[in-house]
Amino acid sequence: MSRLRYIVGFFIILSGIFILSASGRAAKVKKTENSCVDCHSKLPSSSFVGVKSHDWKGSIHQKHGVTCDKCHGGNPSAMDEREAHAGVMGSSNPQSRVYYKNIPSTCGRCHGAEFYNFIQSYHFKKLEAAGKGPNCVTCHGSMVTSILTPDDIANVCDRCHNERIGIFPYVPQKAKAVLLLLKESQALITADKRLYHPAKGTKDAFYLEKAQSSLYSAKLEWHRFDLDAIIRHLQDVDDSLKNLSPNKLHP
Repeated sequence: MSRLRYIVGFFIILSGIFILSASGRAAKVKKTENSCVDCHSKLPSSSFVGVKSHDWKGSIHQKHGVTCDKCHGGNPSAMDEREAHAGVMGSSNPQSRVYYKNIPSTCGRCHGAEFYNFIQSYHFKKLEAAGKGPNCVTCHGSMVTSILTPDDIANVCDRCHNERIGIFPYVPQKAKAVLLLLKESQALITADKRLYHPAKGTKDAFYLEKAQSSLYSAKLEWHRFDLDAIIRHLQDVDDSLKNLSPNKLHP
């Protein structure tokens, strides 16, 4: 009987060792799920890579699982520093995914509709030919993406479109005015959705959806930089909202 207890106890101890070992391996796998994030997040915010990593935390890219390697390359499953950085190239290297001219195609892997519109623009042709002109990060940043304010867009456009250079100097103020119109259109649609609460399939639901579609088209046109086309889409937004039933508002 004592021999049986000894055997049972021995297997219990072995089982415990196995469970602890397995949990340790699981924790290690979880910890090294993305070595780029694990390592860079520990760097001080005073360093260039460190501040970029800290900026990434809480960003829309983090929320959607877009980690360092998606844009910079490398091996996020490697623990060795050299292995982890294999294939990573600096932004000054023309072969790098984050080289100035390559950024649109890098962003375009996820933002296809915006990329399709951007490559039809004169700005893209200028970028391809001379490596000059705006790309995605000019207006949106990289780690923490943002949308420019009307004043910001005027300042950005003014870098090239001004009286001194003489290339369409009216563009900055026109772009500012059009962006103001776009923001107002967005606010009107948001307000009307809250006021109407239209049932699916109704006339009001149709016109609200049509207005939303026109607004989306206007936003895409920003990437082609066709301000007149944006204005036309915003006019469609206004026309659709005017067709909403005036006597069917809900508190």
